[in-house]
Amino acid sequence: MPAKRSVANQKLAKAIRVTREGTGQSQEKTARRAGLDRSYFGAIERGEFNISFDTIVKIAAGLGTKPSVLCARARL
Repeated sequence: MPAKRSVANQKLAKAIRVTREGTGQSQEKTARRAGLDRSYFGAIERGEFNISFDTIVKIAAGLGTKPSVLCARARL
């Protein structure tokens, strides 16, 4: 059974997805730019993982933004 998705994971996932969609990038392109597997990135966007700060930094770089922007958009 999958772990319960925390509110923080859901908020960060939404912020990542909205930011990615705003850039016009696909999940595949963003994942590649971040150095992540596309299926893992998709699960992150669904809030299924409690990701590390290092992963947040990679995703932000793949999106061409800063981790602080993602956290602010997530209101964390």
